Amino acid sequence: MDYYAKSGRQPFWKLLLTGFLFMMFGNLLCTIVTISTAPFMNIEFFKVVVFILTLAIFYSMIFTAGYRDGDREQKYVRLHKAEPPKENKWLVIGALLMLIMFIPSAVLFLDKICGWYFDMTFVHRIIDGMVYPLSLMIVPDNSIDSMQVFVPFIYMLCYAGIPAATHLGYYFGYTQKFNKDDIMYE
Repeated sequence: MDYYAKSGRQPFWKLLLTGFLFMMFGNLLCTIVTISTAPFMNIEFFKVVVFILTLAIFYSMIFTAGYRDGDREQKYVRLHKAEPPKENKWLVIGALLMLIMFIPSAVLFLDKICGWYFDMTFVHRIIDGMVYPLSLMIVPDNSIDSMQVFVPFIYMLCYAGIPAATHLGYYFGYTQKFNKDDIMYE
């Protein structure tokens, strides 16, 4: 623990928790956006637009988790308080976050093939807010009986970009790509 206090780096579990909280907040925001646009959801084009917006919201939150850590580490390295960090740490964290987001879709898949007595489609829509508008397009009547078996895998595919988004956020934060002083004078 003393190493982290001297270097300014956060431990892996803390970074994972931060990424998880950003991910959950992103899903919550996506759910709120989808529910607030419910009066317009009878138009298919609007569902597509809302899905694109929820993708942007979710992935911007994931990007931010990596960006904040990269920005913080860059400041410590610049002040010579720490050595340069491991480059792939946010790929690993992103992969773990992606696996966490696969869990609700895996439960939905098991619900479909096992024929459990409870219908997970509504709960899944609330938990996985990013794919909520997509689920309204694919499974419009909110019933697991009308859902195809491959649909949970489509939902999982939507979350497959999490490792890339977290790593890209970390890279942009560490290299100061959004530093307003560098942008103004270059």
